[in-house]
Amino acid sequence: MARLPFDGRIRVTSPYGYRTDPITGAQGSWHGGLDLVGEDYVIRASVAGTVAVSQMVTDRSNATWQWGNYVCVLGEDGNYIYYCHMAERRVRAGQRVAAGDILGIMGSTGYSTGDHLHFEVRDGANRQLDAAAYLGIDNEIGVIGAPAVEPEESSTAWSDEAVAWATANGIIYGDGNGNLMLDEPCTRRQMVTFLHRLAKLMGRA
Repeated sequence: MARLPFDGRIRVTSPYGYRTDPITGAQGSWHGGLDLVGEDYVIRASVAGTVAVSQMVTDRSNATWQWGNYVCVLGEDGNYIYYCHMAERRVRAGQRVAAGDILGIMGSTGYSTGDHLHFEVRDGANRQLDAAAYLGIDNEIGVIGAPAVEPEESSTAWSDEAVAWATANGIIYGDGNGNLMLDEPCTRRQMVTFLHRLAKLMGRA
């Protein structure tokens, strides 16, 4: 069975199949893969294989422009695995990868409303397969896996440094009662930067 493309906890934000288009609001829009948000932002190969494509597409005349910055791995099982909307790619076409190898960093390039991974599986005839079944998970919105961070009771130096950095950069603030609050003007990019920095402090990126 294929491994999950992230370590730690993962949110499934849009299942495989028909859905409401998140940008246009169109009902019954086909979604040929899974939208996943990984807690540690580092995208890993689900199966061993060879990188077939590693590119950024911006030309809307290209059928793959919606994927933005993406990697496609031809798995040893003969299926093509697509990892889309990356902020950064870490592999090149022709490179061999093992399951668990780092492919890139989660992002929001192409047709996207926010940082996530569009994970799609196609067979040798270019037919879309059920990506949830391929990963062995339920095809529904929800959270899978264990948290990548330790409980609050076991807070360590990296968490103190991350909180200090986020406070200094206007992402969170103290309410005077020992609680941390998200600053209302905080942008998505600020939060992404904070989470990625936190992952680095934990040694997970």
